[in-house]
Amino acid sequence: MIAIIGAGRVGSGAALRIVEREIDEVVLVDIVEGRPMGEALDIMEASRGLMYDTRVIGSTDYAAVKGADLVVITAGLARKPGMSRLDLMNTNAGIIRDITKNVMKYAPEAKLMVVTNPVDIMAYVALEASGKERTEVFGMGSMLDKIRFEYFLSEKLEISIRDVNALVVGEHGDSMVPLPRYSSAGGIPITQLLEKGDIDDVVERTRKGGAEVISLKGATFFAPSAALANMVEAFVRDQRRVLPASVCLRGEYGVDGVCMGTPSIIGKNGVEKIIDLKLNNEEREMFHRSAAVIRDAMERGLGKQS
Repeated sequence: MIAIIGAGRVGSGAALRIVEREIDEVVLVDIVEGRPMGEALDIMEASRGLMYDTRVIGSTDYAAVKGADLVVITAGLARKPGMSRLDLMNTNAGIIRDITKNVMKYAPEAKLMVVTNPVDIMAYVALEASGKERTEVFGMGSMLDKIRFEYFLSEKLEISIRDVNALVVGEHGDSMVPLPRYSSAGGIPITQLLEKGDIDDVVERTRKGGAEVISLKGATFFAPSAALANMVEAFVRDQRRVLPASVCLRGEYGVDGVCMGTPSIIGKNGVEKIIDLKLNNEEREMFHRSAAVIRDAMERGLGKQS
């Protein structure tokens, strides 16, 4: 069973994607009376139209997560137009601590996946609050950046999205590090298919992809819920997929004590392996700058909290 904490647009959208693909049963938990039950009922009423038998139930009681193999945390203040993900840090840190402690009370063996922004810092907060191993608590951020990068590349190349495989590491934020050198279309490096100026345009649009949607309609939820469902599927079905996840680094890439996006093998045990890429000097410098952005925000914000 998968538990999703937060029945907002991302959480409920992810629940629909998970049961529609018959990945696993879902329990949707939210503190707003009626919301999770209403979302669950709406999803189940769609089951005949979309042809799935997998069930989702809603609850306002954390006890409902008992027995969950994976708990996905989407609850928290959402980003509004003009806000950065880091602007949400202090408010959401308290929310994540409270959620994690409640989850650990009822599902101490569950793995945790954090979606709430700023996701890299919130993954660190959940890791500290849970007392779990770093491989059992991970964030989604760079997975979302990856699928955005892939879409923008397919658009620029005018080819099917199915043939594009790209990679983004670092912060899920403005300092993210899309890696053209590790990205391809039909197995052909994109550096051989696009001019540098075109690649730079796609990289910049990827960095601003979330903000672009928010400026147009106020929130993002289709792409985040899709990225979330892909990571859940890799976990539930023990696919051992190589996906970027926000994991607490302990020396990889020369970084210690910061959660940030890095390609990882995702399977039934959570993060089965952290892949330490061989970055060139420019890529490594950008990665370290990204780590510094996260660390500075943590020291300015989390360091002031008890």
